[in-house]
Amino acid sequence: MKKMLCLMLVSWLACAGCGSKSKESLYDEGMKQLKASNPSAAVVYFKNALEKDSNYSDARFQLAKAYAELGKHEQAEKEFTKVLKQEPSRDECFLELAKISNATGKGPQGFTLGEQYLAKHPGAVEGLEVLGISCAAQKKYGDALNYLNQALKAQPTRSSTKLELAAILAVTGQVDQARAYLNDVVQNEAKPLKALYMLAALEKTAGKSDQAVTLYNKILQLDPNQTQAQYKIGLILIEKGDLAKAGTQAEEMIKSHPKKGDGYRLKGLVSYFSRNYGEAITALQQSVKMAPTIEGYQYLGLSYYNKGELETALSQFRIILDRVPNSRAARLMVAQTLLTQKRTDDAIAEIKKALAVDDNDAGAHNMLASAYLAQGLFEDGMRELNRATQIDPKLVSAHLKKGALFLSKGQSAQGESELAAAVQVAPNALNSRLLLASYYQRQGKTAKAAATLNAGLTGGKDDAPLLNALAALHFSTGNKNEGVQCLEKAKRVNPAFAGSYQNLAGFYAVSGDYPKAMAEFTAQLKQTPGNVRALFGLAALSEISGKDADALGYYQQAAQTKAVEAQLALASYLQKKGKADKALETIDQALKQDQRSQPLWEAKGRLLLAQQEYRKALKAFDEVEALNETQGIGLKIGTYLAMHEGPKAVEQAGRLISKHPASPDGYLVLASIYQRLKDLPMAIGEVNKAIKADPQNVEARLALGGLYLEQKDLAKAQTVYQEALKQHPNSVPVQFAIGNLCDLGGKKQEALQRYRSIVAQHENFAPALNNLAYLCADGYGNKEDALRYAISAFRLQPGNPGVMDTVGYALLRNGKTAEAVKVMERAAQQLPQDPSVHYHLGLAYYQAGDRAKSQQALQKSLSLGEGPDSKATRQLLAQLKK
Repeated sequence: MKKMLCLMLVSWLACAGCGSKSKESLYDEGMKQLKASNPSAAVVYFKNALEKDSNYSDARFQLAKAYAELGKHEQAEKEFTKVLKQEPSRDECFLELAKISNATGKGPQGFTLGEQYLAKHPGAVEGLEVLGISCAAQKKYGDALNYLNQALKAQPTRSSTKLELAAILAVTGQVDQARAYLNDVVQNEAKPLKALYMLAALEKTAGKSDQAVTLYNKILQLDPNQTQAQYKIGLILIEKGDLAKAGTQAEEMIKSHPKKGDGYRLKGLVSYFSRNYGEAITALQQSVKMAPTIEGYQYLGLSYYNKGELETALSQFRIILDRVPNSRAARLMVAQTLLTQKRTDDAIAEIKKALAVDDNDAGAHNMLASAYLAQGLFEDGMRELNRATQIDPKLVSAHLKKGALFLSKGQSAQGESELAAAVQVAPNALNSRLLLASYYQRQGKTAKAAATLNAGLTGGKDDAPLLNALAALHFSTGNKNEGVQCLEKAKRVNPAFAGSYQNLAGFYAVSGDYPKAMAEFTAQLKQTPGNVRALFGLAALSEISGKDADALGYYQQAAQTKAVEAQLALASYLQKKGKADKALETIDQALKQDQRSQPLWEAKGRLLLAQQEYRKALKAFDEVEALNETQGIGLKIGTYLAMHEGPKAVEQAGRLISKHPASPDGYLVLASIYQRLKDLPMAIGEVNKAIKADPQNVEARLALGGLYLEQKDLAKAQTVYQEALKQHPNSVPVQFAIGNLCDLGGKKQEALQRYRSIVAQHENFAPALNNLAYLCADGYGNKEDALRYAISAFRLQPGNPGVMDTVGYALLRNGKTAEAVKVMERAAQQLPQDPSVHYHLGLAYYQAGDRAKSQQALQKSLSLGEGPDSKATRQLLAQLKK
């Protein structure tokens, strides 16, 4: 009690002291504290000054800066916004708000604010610098370097610009250049603390911990109050396993700097890695109270998670995401916590947000696989596991890596041995067993794959994924009955496992037994009402069977789930049926639920464009631009071209180029305009500018190859695509482009193999599925496979008339003539200018015995000009006329 009274007395005396001072003296004292690197104390003085005069904008501005230094970005943003309301002409607020946006991962917002500042201060070095940082936050490193080099040119001695340049160069692998800038700052500044911190980080990243410690000690020689340097040394001690020494360091820091959070944070980490989670929580709570940091909240959340206090853990991770929405670690821990709570749908949504930022995250794909398997989505789970190991061959599962490391080095025997050992050590690790079986299957070792899966069977619910994998093995070797038996058994052991129904439905659909396929989807819906995938399957089969009313009903049921893909599918179906107003109404209803959905705004704009409501379409595409600048401008350009307003289209592309001169995006957009205007040389010129701006850009290489294809120059297209493949061997669009080139060049078997390879790793890549189906239907593969691939593509893209034509062609090749005619009639209605579609329709009519309609369709095909099937069309037409 006495201690509390003493504290209250000290606080009262401090407040009394503040009360006797003028607002100006309080402001001056706050500025002294800021300069002394004590923002916490500065906050107190500035707030007291504002209590005396709430319109004292200088104090409010400095209060915002103090909050920003403390990492309290939300409070800082509020105060800067208040200053702007009080003094709209105070332009430096735009600059400070841009810095906050950049610090919290909101690069586009930071860029806009930086532009507002530069508009009033053209060429200002501070504005150029903040634009560079904004671009870096968006990973637009070419643009970032461009703006920062402009800033350095304007002020060659500016250290902060050199530091930002060094940061980007380090991220892009240009470490020597980064060091050069940092050493320049060290040589020319009396107290180059930030440069030394960055140099230490480079050494640490290079695995040179001792050199990093030397640099941190140099920082402490320059400024003994740099607790951050002591903290970094403590982290290195933890990494080396010297927890006792790190703990001693933490206690010394707390003793010498009791009002700073670094010592408590280090103490919390020592306790966390010692598995004393209660002690860790106490220390970390103190650290974030004194100095909120992302790391502090992350380990606080992890400590609660390990104690089993999951809701409290979630709240810590969400604090991080409120401040840094793109934080991968926090996002994935939110997902992991939700998975632990059995909130699988919510977990999947969080993982997808992480993958939207970086799709090459093997850990996220592995976690998503676990979530899908928990939901019974076998195909999705296996796809994500394969994707994870493709990105990171060292990844077997979250815990088992050793075997795949051998595989990545080409040491198959050792790799196989390690994987098998991993499964033996953890026989219930489902991911690992499935990965091992998948590896055996890819190697053609079917018997070993089957043995691995059978060894994991226990008779319980967890058998369902393994039985689905066994079924896939049986189907791949032609053992259809065994495959069906496995899936039926999987349904019995775990009726809630969705993959069993999906796989059985797929088998029956390919076999032409649509009633049985639909029965499986219906059974799945009884287990998981409102399952969008099952409803899509029922809708697709209804469409193929010509039951349009049933198809509409299933799309409407799917849309009731509020899933964006379901709303889009319903709108697409309605548009296809000539009900554009209803389609637009569907999109508008969906937008009421999510005003920031880019796919919905795109769909609305495209619907309006199809109705020639150009001005309304442009407004919809304005919304897209606010979410994705390049995509939005590209769509607006397409609209202007449809309006025959070419100059406005070019103006839009020019605007993008002027804003991001070092980015390939603007040049690619301008190239698309010239392509639409049939000026291919100009289009090629702009794409080459895009490649010059970013030689690693995949989209630019693909665009160049596409233009050469349009010029019928297959050799040049091949060269471009091969170069792109060297740079990005795992790029699916590049692999598909090469397969398509083989297809066009008459190398059908090579194309077939390339498409198969893509589908083996990316089952949901509809273009490869469609082309693979077409080649199989054309006699280059199994006709049953043709129907399976075509239906899979149609389920993914039910609104694509090109895919519908492939389905019809596959049905025809499988002797299902009546169904083929119905499907092809709808495809021809939607693609009235495609000669191949009318040829296929004519062929279907011919096989159905309707010679008059066949002749009419074939003549229509020839009237549309030369196509790849023109020769066959003439031959069939001549046969009919005999």
